[in-house]
Amino acid sequence: MTLSVTSPIRAAVLLTTVALGVVLLLATAVFADSGAPGDDPQGWVEHRVVTGDTLWDIAAAHTPPGGDVRRTVYEIRQSNALASPVIAPGQVIRVPVGG
Repeated sequence: MTLSVTSPIRAAVLLTTVALGVVLLLATAVFADSGAPGDDPQGWVEHRVVTGDTLWDIAAAHTPPGGDVRRTVYEIRQSNALASPVIAPGQVIRVPVGG
């Protein structure tokens, strides 16, 4: 298939449209993951576990409104290399904040 461009104005409009599409795609790719918890050093806090704390309660306290607490629990377990959700008083864990 060949594209016939009969006037310089049509060629300019076509090239401008293509260039704008490329810029929008690049901008989407660059900003797609911005704001994810833990992406920067300010994205984490340390929490010292006290008697009665559960991983779920800690995650729920640090999950943004409308966020998924299960995802926060997963991120806490991954960043602290926890094989199970069991935590002990005195233990210090990293918790993602924001989002």
